[in-house]
Amino acid sequence: MKLWKKVTAALIVVALLAGAAAWAVVKPVPVPARRAPLYEDPPAANPLRTALQVDGVGGSRFFIQSPKPEALQTVWVSQFGADPGAADNTEALNAAFAYCAENPGALLRFETGVYYVSGALRLEGLQDVLVDGGGSEIIYDYRSSVVTLTGCECVELRDLAFDWDWEKQPLSAVARVKAVKGEKNVVDFVFDNPDFARADMLYAISQSDPDTDTYGAKGVYIETYEGQNPDVIKSVEKISDNTLRVRHNGMLTHFAGSSFILRGTAYGGSLIDIYGACRDITLNGLRLYGGGGMGVIVGQRTSHFALRNLFIGPDPAYADTRLTSLDADAVHINDADGCFLIENCEFCRQGDDDVNINSGVGWIKSVSGDTVTFEADGSMNAEPGDTMAFRDPGFNLTDVTAEVKTAERLDHGMRRVTFTNPLPQEVQAGGFLFNLDNTGGNYVIRNNYFHEHRARGLLLQTSNGLVENNTFYKTTHNAIKIIMDINGVWHEGTGADNILVRNNKFIECAVIGTEIIEVGTHLLDKSNRSNAFTNIVIEDNEFTDICGSLMAVNNVNGFVFRRNTVTLGDAFRSDTGQGRAYFLRDCLNVDVSDNVYTDASPLSLVRVARSSSPLVWLRVNAGVYSAKEGAK
Repeated sequence: MKLWKKVTAALIVVALLAGAAAWAVVKPVPVPARRAPLYEDPPAANPLRTALQVDGVGGSRFFIQSPKPEALQTVWVSQFGADPGAADNTEALNAAFAYCAENPGALLRFETGVYYVSGALRLEGLQDVLVDGGGSEIIYDYRSSVVTLTGCECVELRDLAFDWDWEKQPLSAVARVKAVKGEKNVVDFVFDNPDFARADMLYAISQSDPDTDTYGAKGVYIETYEGQNPDVIKSVEKISDNTLRVRHNGMLTHFAGSSFILRGTAYGGSLIDIYGACRDITLNGLRLYGGGGMGVIVGQRTSHFALRNLFIGPDPAYADTRLTSLDADAVHINDADGCFLIENCEFCRQGDDDVNINSGVGWIKSVSGDTVTFEADGSMNAEPGDTMAFRDPGFNLTDVTAEVKTAERLDHGMRRVTFTNPLPQEVQAGGFLFNLDNTGGNYVIRNNYFHEHRARGLLLQTSNGLVENNTFYKTTHNAIKIIMDINGVWHEGTGADNILVRNNKFIECAVIGTEIIEVGTHLLDKSNRSNAFTNIVIEDNEFTDICGSLMAVNNVNGFVFRRNTVTLGDAFRSDTGQGRAYFLRDCLNVDVSDNVYTDASPLSLVRVARSSSPLVWLRVNAGVYSAKEGAK
């Protein structure tokens, strides 16, 4: 045996002995039992509906109903005055939707064309309605929710495109930043397209890949937002048809020499909102080419919905000039009631995450008898009759539940809830509460392509999720993030149980050097001492061309990483931390086994456990050594 093998073997023996000694003082904690899966019965037969069965994680099953086209009565948008030649179709389309609300069982069809709108399109109280765009396109520059579904049941939107009116104002531009010789705190933004060289394009400045003009410069990332840093830009002067000279406070000095995607807004209104306890909603074959905010927002107790065959990305007809799609998340699901499917979609070039799934969490500031005052963002629902659950200041789940009697919103993001009975001592200031009546769990995300956008791929912050057969390519930040996140602006994630990530491909992900997969809690950028996540399994995936760490895992009891294939590749510069996985101090019952490293050895510290638990350190590193020896 070579010397290094002898040294490694000795280290493993020492670790085993240390682990055996630690066993006496560190008692093992069992993995929490998985909860009984949701298993819905098929819905009752309805001549106007068809039902899609969705098989989820752990044997779960639910159904999403949609209208049956052949059973519906056809009407045309032209009957209500909608016309591709009209300057504004808002009123006519809303009249058509109002007719559908009064006549369940309608099939509303568009004559194929381009329809301009200037305001909100409202689908309120529709039932058993199919809206078929027939390949039409809606152009808008409305800076709030463009399409809103509220109180709808069994509604489908199909084969319709949406795009921002780029002729009025571009959504984004690409520029190269150059230093100005002899001038302190002055840089020039040289635009690729002179038509987009406008001072109002400097609200958000995000570094891009100079070779592809997409989000994600390899290995490094710099950006600034006016909303976060309002004093950065002091003045802007147009010195040529394609160049803006910018005087700044010094923050942009290190931007010189790089390429950037510029945007005039970041959260300028969503494209489609699904609110008001909608049920059985399907978006099928929609194309969201551009928008000043998020693409699809689902919330307010909406359940049983499907996003199928969606494309979110720039209009291919303008591929040379329109290089971004939405200015924020592609899909944002918060305080919904779960049971949803996202399949066969492509999301790219947007200014934030692909899919963010969360339920709001409140941070308790005071407790008095039957009343709690807490901090939360606008997404968290609390209504009389709801049942709240509680976590202690360490984010550990308590056994306490309580029924809401009254709920009110206060100033500065504060809320006050009164319960039907006085609260026990376990409910403390510094702890947390969340609503058991809209937990957002039970979902399947499969056969999608997520690529080349500014932020994270999937944020999975609710329970009972299956993520399979997707491809992630060139995400700027993490490809998958399982977190609780309270940062003073948003309050997301109540802890999650039973998530399975399998048979996915991760290619050149987390290009700025963050880990591809992260599991953990963030409370004002600090980790809770809890096991907020349980029964997380990542198996049979392929990780190719890795920039930074493979994983950073914390706050989990029951984490499995097995039968995955990891290839460091040569797309990025080799780094000492490349491909490693870090298990931080609040991890229990970690199983890392049967993984294949194609171009590096586990014993060369491609994967390490950095944990204060000797049991975790022992189990991971002994497993690595055994796998290496067994491969002879």
